Amino acid sequence: MGFGGSVQAMITSLKNNKRDRKTIYDDKNRPNDSGYGKFESDKKLSPEDFKKFREQLKANRRRHQQKVSIVFGIIMLVIIAVVSYFLFLY
Repeated sequence: MGFGGSVQAMITSLKNNKRDRKTIYDDKNRPNDSGYGKFESDKKLSPEDFKKFREQLKANRRRHQQKVSIVFGIIMLVIIAVVSYFLFLY
């Protein structure tokens, strides 16, 4: 019967010794900004400039995709060559 009393004493002790835990999310007065600051552009692009910019982005993306494809193809050729060497030579 002493078990119930000791458990209750433990719970009471934990409640009395409980400290107030603060997290970074609890501070409401803290400014909510990033380390780099807010991005604000004061420049407005004309429709022609925006079209050129978009085409340049597409070209850069296409060029990057081609480079990735070439590197992937070379790596796959090397892997296939090594596997076929070990399969047919031994």
